[in-house]
Amino acid sequence: MGTTAADWTFASLVGDTESFFAQHFDRQPLLRRGALANRVRDLVTVDRLDDVLALQAVSPAYVRLAKNGQGVSSKAYTRTTGDHGTGLAETVVPERVYELFRSGATVSWNHLEHLLPPARHLADVFAGTFACPAEVVGFLTPAGHDGYAPHHDPVDVFVIQIEGTKDWQVWQPPADRRGDSVRYPADQLGEPALRTTLHPGDVLYLPYGTPHAAAAREQVSLHLSVTVAPRRWRDLLVETVQELVRDEAFHAVPLLGDATVPDAADGHRNPVADRYREKVAELCARLTALAADDESVRLAEAGRARAGVGRSREFARLTALDALTAEAQVRRTEAPVELGASLDGKTSLLVNGHRLAVPDSVADTLRALERGGSLPAGGFLAGAPEDRSVRAARQLARLGVLQAVGRAEA
Repeated sequence: MGTTAADWTFASLVGDTESFFAQHFDRQPLLRRGALANRVRDLVTVDRLDDVLALQAVSPAYVRLAKNGQGVSSKAYTRTTGDHGTGLAETVVPERVYELFRSGATVSWNHLEHLLPPARHLADVFAGTFACPAEVVGFLTPAGHDGYAPHHDPVDVFVIQIEGTKDWQVWQPPADRRGDSVRYPADQLGEPALRTTLHPGDVLYLPYGTPHAAAAREQVSLHLSVTVAPRRWRDLLVETVQELVRDEAFHAVPLLGDATVPDAADGHRNPVADRYREKVAELCARLTALAADDESVRLAEAGRARAGVGRSREFARLTALDALTAEAQVRRTEAPVELGASLDGKTSLLVNGHRLAVPDSVADTLRALERGGSLPAGGFLAGAPEDRSVRAARQLARLGVLQAVGRAEA
């Protein structure tokens, strides 16, 4: 079978990752010729964008248009439609989008990862690498027209040329990078640091805040921009403190109305300030005692969870369970399971909000599988016939306690 977008890695786009992060990330642009040669059409095609637009239910939040370097009001290509009698909604009108495109407008598709599975896989690659959400934006520019005027974005941008060609001008990132999107007058930036034409399969990396502009020439151009905003140290430290102060020790409510300026003459003290010093000291002690290895892993996992990496393929998992055989190996999932006390040969089990009583032998097997490993579904229920054991394994798998080794996982 051929390689698909789901098989790509971050190195597929940037090459040697150690070199990329040492020399280019957050420092200077990188151009890789033919990084995804012959594979970019697995991501998206012009035909695929036609298919999405033809659904006639695309929200204007997903589509923007720009002409002569300036944004086009969404009123020019949307209409209000009835939502099956339950309300009104703004939707993109394909015919109006096509007319604006024919007259020279660039069409931008925001959050393509919401609309196309290959774009979702691409976003997952970046979200897994940077432990933060990633957005995939498509830019379709008619031949002989500019896209947006020179500007910079407050994110890191990875450009992938899909169809046609596009001329790029890239300036060096300024020493003082602004945290917002800015457009530049034509005479403000000076000579570009890089002038290049991207062809299908080329990848261009632009660090946070890098001024740039692009234009299509002899052909319609389609490229993707994958954007990420990695968390900075200040962001991570704030998240760590927020996690620490969830503790009950910081839950009480101070009476700030008692806060006054101390009066040394009569010995008056500020009780709120005294308690505040105590809480700061306690927080500092907890920060000092923090296991940095564990906390860095927690921060990375939290970032990937917000990005939606590893989203469940629950339909596929549940379908696969119907074909579970006695020989199929099963193992524990990461779902938290609470095993209670045994009563009359049965143990109380709580998982995903479901409480049930299982034979003690099942509870013993679940405890054994907590340490890792797997066993045949036909031997899951010790001493029971294989078909009964498989049914028990299948029931627990449906609840998310077990998973079939090598099959779609929750």
